[in-house]
Amino acid sequence: MCTACQSNQKEEDVKKTTAVTKIVEGADGQKLDSILTPYLEKLRNLSDNNAGLAIGITKGDQIIYAHTFGYANIEANHKADFNTVFHIASVSKPFTAAAIVKLVQQGKLNLDDKLIAHIPDFKMKGEAYKDITIKHVLNHTSGIPRHVSANDWEHPKPLQANLQYVKNFELDFTPNTAFSYSNSAFDILGIVIENVSGVSFEDYITTHILQPAGMHQSTYIKPKDSLPATWAKPYSYGLQTQEWSPYPYAPNYYPSSGLQTTLLDMCTWGMLHAGKGTYNGKTIFDKNHFKLLTTPYYKTPWGDHIGLSWFLQSYLERPIIMHTGADTGFESIMYVYPNEEISIIVMANRDFSRTGRIINAASEVLFDSVPKNYNLSARYKFTEAYKKHGIDKAKETWERMQKDTTDIYFVNNDDILTTGAVLENGNYWKETQDILTYYLTLNKKSTYAWRLLGNAYLHQKDTLKAVECYEQTLAINPNYEKGKAALAALKNK
Repeated sequence: MCTACQSNQKEEDVKKTTAVTKIVEGADGQKLDSILTPYLEKLRNLSDNNAGLAIGITKGDQIIYAHTFGYANIEANHKADFNTVFHIASVSKPFTAAAIVKLVQQGKLNLDDKLIAHIPDFKMKGEAYKDITIKHVLNHTSGIPRHVSANDWEHPKPLQANLQYVKNFELDFTPNTAFSYSNSAFDILGIVIENVSGVSFEDYITTHILQPAGMHQSTYIKPKDSLPATWAKPYSYGLQTQEWSPYPYAPNYYPSSGLQTTLLDMCTWGMLHAGKGTYNGKTIFDKNHFKLLTTPYYKTPWGDHIGLSWFLQSYLERPIIMHTGADTGFESIMYVYPNEEISIIVMANRDFSRTGRIINAASEVLFDSVPKNYNLSARYKFTEAYKKHGIDKAKETWERMQKDTTDIYFVNNDDILTTGAVLENGNYWKETQDILTYYLTLNKKSTYAWRLLGNAYLHQKDTLKAVECYEQTLAINPNYEKGKAALAALKNK
């Protein structure tokens, strides 16, 4: 489809769904709305969450329940709706797998082809990398380390940069001898798709997967220096829901985590998988090739299996194919129940949105089980006490809740660290200082906490205490590079 045609189609889709936030169809939809909706509202209230949440449930070729909650952009007062575009992180991986299977269906490659056959420039230390096949990457048995480059969202690179990142690493193990989830391997797989198809990674998936399926609001492309009005902003939770910076976007991570999409588009994706490659009369994969995606290829460490990117598990004693996704500021999760032709998608633009509990609750309601009670981090009670009464009362609250095992709250000291880290990201320097100082009474050996505390002191003009904190990181770990960099930056001022 031409670019102008795509633009017109997107505008028409937007007009059809403007400001729509809810669909309820049939008896199952009514049941979900009467039980699941208040369940979600209570969970969001208890976790102080006013950011966006989108959930869609399909059966056959019909959406039976779809609902958005909260705000895509809190500061602009923009509520999440069916036009809201969410970053779905690793739920992008099945789209990359789908592109590979489409190329197989087109006769352009085979799953057992070696990476070096399609990427002559692909090199790593040692010789074992030469035996990595496309299938090894798709079922996470390639041995390529999980992260050969940090998630550097502030300095986006082109897809080909992944070859430079990986060349100085050795495999973690001989291909096809172990399972180890690898984002970096998937990012290299995007180069295979480009080299075999002769077009860019994003153009191939748009032309052969997204547009034929009718997913017209899904894209990999974000404007360079702005966030479109319909896109959800990333949020995390410090003392309240706060914006997270930077937005998780970089072309070199498109294959592993780069798709931006809407609730209705993901419902279409779910119906396509529930229909084994066909949705609403449109066949994207014939059944034999679709089966490649969901054939169990390798056993995972937790006793289930993996297909081509999809994890093959079960819930409520029913088989599911599933994938999760999380980048700071966003969460996503998808289940497909193939025997029941049901799909569920949950997306959120805030950390700690409990999307896993939400999708399981939706399953429980659908299959006539009572939704399980949720547990919540005691951080919400800690932050509530801090906001009302200060750090001393917050500490007292935390220590009291450590001894209380009778309520829905659980205590994990690292949640205090997370709270401090989120506050540091948002430049709340005094609050960061208060909370990380307390955390370091619980764990004196955290180089991360000492460094962030140093940043808080530095931004409050207390250079001496900042230096003490940075030096403490090196006392714990002399090789801690970020501690060295912080001290070097001070000396160069």
